[in-house]
Amino acid sequence: MNVGKGIRFVRVASGLRQGDVAQRLGITQNYLSLIENNKAEPSMSLLRKVSEVFCVPIAFLVWEDAMPPKGETPEVTEKYERIRDLIHELQRLRITHVLEEEGNRECP
Repeated sequence: MNVGKGIRFVRVASGLRQGDVAQRLGITQNYLSLIENNKAEPSMSLLRKVSEVFCVPIAFLVWEDAMPPKGETPEVTEKYERIRDLIHELQRLRITHVLEEEGNRECP
């Protein structure tokens, strides 16, 4: 599972530095770096916290792993890539919206 990539994506899409996100999550910047580089696995409670902080479903954090198996037809692979790109764009917009309304911590 490549959760680190998903966490890095939401962090970068939000425009926050590792230190800022680590502070919000109550962990060290070093530990967040280890997670983002897949050298440490976050607990389920930490994944829930990431989900709450960025208002994204936990499933989004592992979306990168949801790719077609090797050897799939180019047409199917392209459709998976298009779906992934659309989801990423929607999440960027959602994260931006949530951060703009920082005072209201309810997820849309």
